[in-house]
Amino acid sequence: MSLARIKSIPASQTAILLVDVQNSEIDDEHKRKLPWYYNQIMNVCLPNMKRVIDVGRSLGMEIMYTTIESLTADGRDRSLDHKLSNIFIPKNSYLGQVIHDVAPLDDDIWLKKTSSGVFNSTNIDYLLRNLQINYLVIMGMLTDQCVDMAVRDAADKGYNVICIDDACTTHTKQRHENALSAFKGYCTILNTEQFIQKVQEYNSNLKNVTENCPTVKHIVQSTSLTTLVTTDLIGITRGRSVPTYDLEKYFKTGCGWVPADSALTPQDVIADANRWGSHGDLRLLPDKNSRVQIANGPDSKSTPLDYIHCDIVETDGQIWDCCPRGLLKREMQYYQNKLGMKINVAFEHEFTLMNKTDTHPAQPSFSLRSQRQQNQFSSWLMSSLQAAHVQPEMFLSEYGPNQYEVTYRPSDPLTAADRAVNIREITRDIARQLDLTVSFAPLTSVNGISNGVHLHISIDDLNGKPLFYDENRPFNLSTIGEHWSAGVLHHLAALCAITAPTPVSYLRLKPRHWSSAYGCVGYRNREAPIRICPTVDFDEETVPKQYNLEYRPMDGTSSPHLSLACILFAGRYGIEKKLALKSILTTDPHLLDEKERNNKDIFSLPTSLKHALEMLKNNRHFREYLPVPLLETYLAVKNQELSIINQFDDQTLCEHYARIY
Repeated sequence: MSLARIKSIPASQTAILLVDVQNSEIDDEHKRKLPWYYNQIMNVCLPNMKRVIDVGRSLGMEIMYTTIESLTADGRDRSLDHKLSNIFIPKNSYLGQVIHDVAPLDDDIWLKKTSSGVFNSTNIDYLLRNLQINYLVIMGMLTDQCVDMAVRDAADKGYNVICIDDACTTHTKQRHENALSAFKGYCTILNTEQFIQKVQEYNSNLKNVTENCPTVKHIVQSTSLTTLVTTDLIGITRGRSVPTYDLEKYFKTGCGWVPADSALTPQDVIADANRWGSHGDLRLLPDKNSRVQIANGPDSKSTPLDYIHCDIVETDGQIWDCCPRGLLKREMQYYQNKLGMKINVAFEHEFTLMNKTDTHPAQPSFSLRSQRQQNQFSSWLMSSLQAAHVQPEMFLSEYGPNQYEVTYRPSDPLTAADRAVNIREITRDIARQLDLTVSFAPLTSVNGISNGVHLHISIDDLNGKPLFYDENRPFNLSTIGEHWSAGVLHHLAALCAITAPTPVSYLRLKPRHWSSAYGCVGYRNREAPIRICPTVDFDEETVPKQYNLEYRPMDGTSSPHLSLACILFAGRYGIEKKLALKSILTTDPHLLDEKERNNKDIFSLPTSLKHALEMLKNNRHFREYLPVPLLETYLAVKNQELSIINQFDDQTLCEHYARIY
């Protein structure tokens, strides 16, 4: 572009203005309905804005922001156009915050506006003249609305205007290009590279700004990173980070991975009895639809959280046998293609949250005081989970001291398992930013209250008809629901090795702990490992859709993908074999004597990880179902883990796993 309109860009007379670069533009609705616009913001505009800002700061340019946000909670101060157009960002709203990647520093000027034109509804002109600014560099959204107005109004008021075209965008590429063409007579249009080059030319004293930066091109800037992750057999999320600007090529070929990484114990020891040793190569292949991007959090200095769930594949692109995500995908396909069924799943997570200095005493169970004590944490967590498309429903204080729970809406199994990982990792990240510690371990102290994961499952036919509900059968459990429950019950002892996979898990699975110690199906019974959940009966039309089963002997040390795949296998085994239940329990099984339990086919669950692993190893159906390398590796990892913690007493065991998980 020509610089005919301006002869120089003197840094001391130049301000950089970001227009409407705020969270409302990258929310779920924009990502879903306007994917081109969303991707343009995240992958083009924000990186370019950051480069322009960093160069501007190095030269002492004024960095200014304007965002749409009402001065009042009800928006009564909005312009007539914004009221008629239903444009409303409440006072102090998360949606009104500047996107984290380019967030203002403490001394930057940030103007809130309630109209399209920053010169019409703020005192920016007054401020610019006080600052002796003659040159205004404009970036932001939307090119054909608020950016357009800022450019034209600034030009009319006598400023030399520069618009950075690749740091602006609107809902479509055509609209963006049309807008640039329409207002080019009011400004100089440059791209990011051209602007940096011209700034370098016009500010020849740049080399004196910093001893180590002789030219603008050598200014070091932080690079946005995206992490390609896999959640392994033991429920720990691992991966490798790549520059976000280079991400597109990784969608095609992934990044390198090592087979022995799947043989790591929770203590980060590679199991001796793994089949690969130092040999073999794999790829982490990212799933575009699973990307998590959270631009900002409570710590303004923390970098954005950006990661993508991956399948582990061979170098020829085939799913690797030990990939938990691949196993779950295969099970989903079996239900759909062989059984004509689709599955709805949601994980509920309990966790313990602690202040590192222990200055906050425990509050009463389930209390408002307990929730308010961590109100900053809960608010940031729920907004972050929403930004990550987890669709959170509730944050609640639980029974134990400093114990909380998060729930979210049901989805397909793969999405649900990815979301389970997201809940764990986002919870940890928000806690880190607030200088808190969090643990999903089953017990954090030997006399504490246990943390569990409750897995809710329902099944529909391919037309969406619920298959677990039958109003004419006992407890409304359909024949298919009975078969499915009986299948899970049949394999439950072996399943415990997968879903309650650490030694500390068995300090939780005890009678009277509301966590399951006996194998049975219970109606609204929290001592049962498989619970028929309540329905809101006064909303009769939705009762069949509400009806679901809950799997309870599970905790946050398990792999969501591996656990869910194995539970679904056990359930469909029951459907295919038409297994029946001998009883559905409405009382605590521990209150029954041994004879009564035997008569109802109620059995004790494994009391140790060693016992559970033996049940898994000796289960013929799991030996046939699980790929040999996966089962072999899992058993090797868990046996190595047992040898590591062999001498730990119960309290040491709790503290050990609380730190890891």
